[in-house]
Amino acid sequence: MPFDLQLTEEQEALKATLHEFSEDVLRPAARPCEEAKETSPDIHRQVHELGVTAPVPEEFGGGGTFDCVTYCVAAEELAFGDPGIAYQVLGSGIAAIVLGLAGDDDHKARLLPRFAEPEPVPSFVAYGEKVALGDLESLETAIDADKVRGEKYGVLNASDASLGIVVGRTPDGLGAIVFEGNDGYDVAKPENKMGLEAAPTYAVRFDDAGEALPAGPQLEQAILWTKLMTGAIAVGCARASFEHAAKYATEREAFGKPIGAFQAISHRIADMAIEIDAARLSVWRAAWKIDRGEATHADVAQANGQALQAASYCGDEGVQVLGGHGYIRDHPVEKWFRDAVTLSVFDPPELGGDTFVARSVFA
Repeated sequence: MPFDLQLTEEQEALKATLHEFSEDVLRPAARPCEEAKETSPDIHRQVHELGVTAPVPEEFGGGGTFDCVTYCVAAEELAFGDPGIAYQVLGSGIAAIVLGLAGDDDHKARLLPRFAEPEPVPSFVAYGEKVALGDLESLETAIDADKVRGEKYGVLNASDASLGIVVGRTPDGLGAIVFEGNDGYDVAKPENKMGLEAAPTYAVRFDDAGEALPAGPQLEQAILWTKLMTGAIAVGCARASFEHAAKYATEREAFGKPIGAFQAISHRIADMAIEIDAARLSVWRAAWKIDRGEATHADVAQANGQALQAASYCGDEGVQVLGGHGYIRDHPVEKWFRDAVTLSVFDPPELGGDTFVARSVFA
């Protein structure tokens, strides 16, 4: 099947629905959730009801699943509303995707119905480490049968999760352990972040036994899907900065004309648009390969690297286009810049842009 960039009618309809929801619901909630340092249960519930955060097959009580490309389209639109809220709600439901793709029959029948309940399930998928960060090939967390030992960073919902999945290395490659409840691990500390404050994260130590997910290609593709979530959110964050800056440049006047008429500003806007299109293409390509079971670590690392670079670039340029207004809370560009930088900490773009791609070239 050829790589097709044309969205289906269903994807276009979902995109339009989520865009309207993001503008009407998420944008107004962004500052209050940031100040509260968590996404409010009401907002989380509203997003959960849309069915995009934790897709569950109909046979397990859900509304059905969708492919990774559709997921990335949805993630971009939610992040366009607010990257912090998007990171919280999507990160809380990503465990359902891992279970649906890589769980055995017992895992699916026993655990997936939880995600189809009206109330969202606090859960997590933990893979980031202090040293490895987004590098799946350098993880120090060790998995031996059903036992896992290691320390993870950037773990959502660690203080109240009812289900968690921990990714580590086995003697044969990637592995994952499922924990039910919050026994089996210790929350070391909450993380104070520069941005994404609506998505509280924690450093967590694991040293106990859980339930091992079956190893194999399905598990690897599921883990790559969880990583690509970051890239899709980064594209939405970049687009938010770009559209706000472009609108401001058409309305703000200097020397008798809109500042967008000056090349110094118009070239910045144009470069932002180019970065976003390139990043989206890279993310969709990686998602398409995940759907075909062909994605590699390098594919997702390259996509995330490009998307995170675009988010940081557009965040910085958005602030610069607004000048002094870019540094005050009256405009959201300063927040999107902070969110972009924080996303980059979770999965450093230089790792995706250089290290993984170099490994794939010289392998």
